[in-house]
Amino acid sequence: MTQIRASGLSKSFGGSPVLSGIDLALPAGAFLALLGPSGCGKTTLLRLIAGLELADAGTLQLGDRTVAGPAVHVPPEARALGMVFQSYALWPNMTVAGNVDFALQSRLPGPPRRARTAEMLQAVGLGHLADRRPHELSGGQRQRVALARALAPSPQLLLLDEPLANLDAHLRHRMLAEFRRLHTATGTTFILVTHDQDEAMAVATHIAVMDGGRIAQMGTPETLYRRPATPMVARFIGHGATLPVEVLAHDAGRCRIRLGNGRLELPGRAAPGPGWLCLHREDLRLAQGSGHLRAEVLSHSFQNGTWLTHVLPRDAELDLLSLSLPEPLSLGAEIGIDIVQGWVIEETAAAPAPLPEAAHA
Repeated sequence: MTQIRASGLSKSFGGSPVLSGIDLALPAGAFLALLGPSGCGKTTLLRLIAGLELADAGTLQLGDRTVAGPAVHVPPEARALGMVFQSYALWPNMTVAGNVDFALQSRLPGPPRRARTAEMLQAVGLGHLADRRPHELSGGQRQRVALARALAPSPQLLLLDEPLANLDAHLRHRMLAEFRRLHTATGTTFILVTHDQDEAMAVATHIAVMDGGRIAQMGTPETLYRRPATPMVARFIGHGATLPVEVLAHDAGRCRIRLGNGRLELPGRAAPGPGWLCLHREDLRLAQGSGHLRAEVLSHSFQNGTWLTHVLPRDAELDLLSLSLPEPLSLGAEIGIDIVQGWVIEETAAAPAPLPEAAHA
């Protein structure tokens, strides 16, 4: 069953386009991350799904119900969804239990409401703090109160608008684990807005990479990482790099390419002609000889048991590349690099042209 279907959604503010022709199909129970740089339109798309903004064109369906379209706008409170804001938006004069209870007052009578409130506070590990007020909680605890309040009415859809932006790195990791656990436990469809690809890769079953008010590519984290559709997606997911190549032939999902004076055969989807080779650090090896590329060592740092080494290929038009090496190399040294894997796309697989700068993300 498709939980969310958007067709041709567009939105402008003050005459400036922010979203243009958004098409989206998301299955029920998925965890979607709307990912992209600031100003790409991801928050505006979330607000359209929530009903907090009116679409200029297109249609939006939640389940089998059209909630936005020509002469149709179902208000947020009638869309069976919950929302967690970046600011948490807790009532400061209410206790933790009171904040969760408030979300249920129009839905359940007293005893069942109190039981559901206690159940949700236990679910997020805050049952022992039910009588505290928001100012007495840490950032992570306030975030969990906001989650409990949003999930208490059993929404079909939970929207998360950059909910981790105000937390430190340790708390972000803990809350990502909490998101994964609650998503699995509730079966609710989650949509998370973030500009942090590590957050998206950590929790999402599906990622929509947005660029210039459009969806550049949507798929599973593995698909976006291993088979990016555009250079922008290749660079944005997994800290990748792209190199211009000439595609000599394509057959059975593999491409023969020319890179500089060398030739390689790698997986990809590109017709003969100009193309891009998309690379991640595990696709590269330190060569014993000249390798496929010659490069200069610019910097290195010790991370997670290996030396992350940044190098600049001789050709100034090529991207900065990164390798994981067991030992550090001398800065300024010239090395050879072997390309052992990668993904080839056509030169025309470019990101959408950016829309005029707008005031909404």
